[in-house]
Parts: sequence; structure tokens; C-alpha cells
Amino acid sequence: MAKERFFLIYQEASDEECLLTIQPYTDEQALAEAINQLQGRQVEEYTIIRGKKMSAKLRLAVELTEAEDPE
Repeated sequence: MAKERFFLIYQEASDEECLLTIQPYTDEQALAEAINQLQGRQVEEYTIIRGKKMSAKLRLAVELTEAEDPE
């Protein structure tokens, strides 16, 4: 039987990129340390999911249009 884990999910964004991270933890102490590190980087919004096994599908839609140059 699979051991229960915690999944820490958070997003970091800048002008150049947006990064979504899903990190599994089996130890509550390691999870608490990771949350402290996030707070040190001023990431204040995150989600913790508790579960045994997870699968994920990524669905992404991006619409690009040509930018107009200001003169």
C-alpha cells in the first residue's frame, strides 16, 4: 500500500516566465521547511494536498497576438 504524501503546489511569476511547481513530501518537517523557504521568497499563496497517489494532466491554452510598436 502506498504511503500517504503531501503535495505542495505554488506558482512563481515574473515578467519573463511563470512557473508552477508541484512538489511531493512524505515528511511533515520537510514540508514545513519548504513552506518557510517559500515565505522567505515572498511566495504567500500555496496549496497543500494530502493523498496517496496522484496523476496529473496539464491543459494549457495560450493566445498570442503581434504586439504593436509604440512610435
